Amino acid sequence: MVASLTSRTTKILQHPLYQWYKDSMVQMNQDAKDLKSEVDAVDEATDRLRATFEQYFQGIERVPPVLQRDALKRRLLQLRTTQVRNTAIRFRINQLVAKFQSYENYWNRILRQIEEGTYHRDVFKAKYRSKLREEPSPAKEGGKEKEGSDSKKKSSKRPSRRPALGLSDENVDAIYNAYVTAKRRCRENVKGLTRDALASSLKKQIPSIQKQYKCKTVEFKVVIKGGKAILKAVPKF
Repeated sequence: MVASLTSRTTKILQHPLYQWYKDSMVQMNQDAKDLKSEVDAVDEATDRLRATFEQYFQGIERVPPVLQRDALKRRLLQLRTTQVRNTAIRFRINQLVAKFQSYENYWNRILRQIEEGTYHRDVFKAKYRSKLREEPSPAKEGGKEKEGSDSKKKSSKRPSRRPALGLSDENVDAIYNAYVTAKRRCRENVKGLTRDALASSLKKQIPSIQKQYKCKTVEFKVVIKGGKAILKAVPKF
């Protein structure tokens, strides 16, 4: 009887239908692994894109990352239209789609405000420049002698402002906020990370970078690499 059962089991294992079922299960498991890897990559790319948009809104980046946004939308659409049997992966995809849509609505709203000139950061800068233009010139009030002394004062102040290009108080705040946001998105510990400590560290790096690359100033941007948020120095010539 045992021999009979063994013989039947052997026949079942060698049957083409069983081999097809076995190969199908192996392929399904591999597809699930590949899909999970793509979901993880898209999730990380979404966090990077969010950090880049925040840097653009703060004036650190010069161009909005619309091309990266469109490419990410295509990847999400492909994930959304893929037949997924794994419930956990399907749930994560739905979460990703909802998160991206929420971000995109926010990005579009801010971009529209920038185009209309109603974005608070741009409005503040416009008012500040207008105020500077409206202020009376000290040279006109004090004559030529005062004009000469004022010009000397202005020229003496310019070198002290030069290192601040790309690292003004406003830029430090923007870099710090984007850095903390990116670290939290990457589930990194931000305890002990303060704005003053970050500003001090960046200012110490600027002279050596300027000397190495012979550049006028240095800008810093937040990037996500290997699942971790890092600061990248960008020489400006």
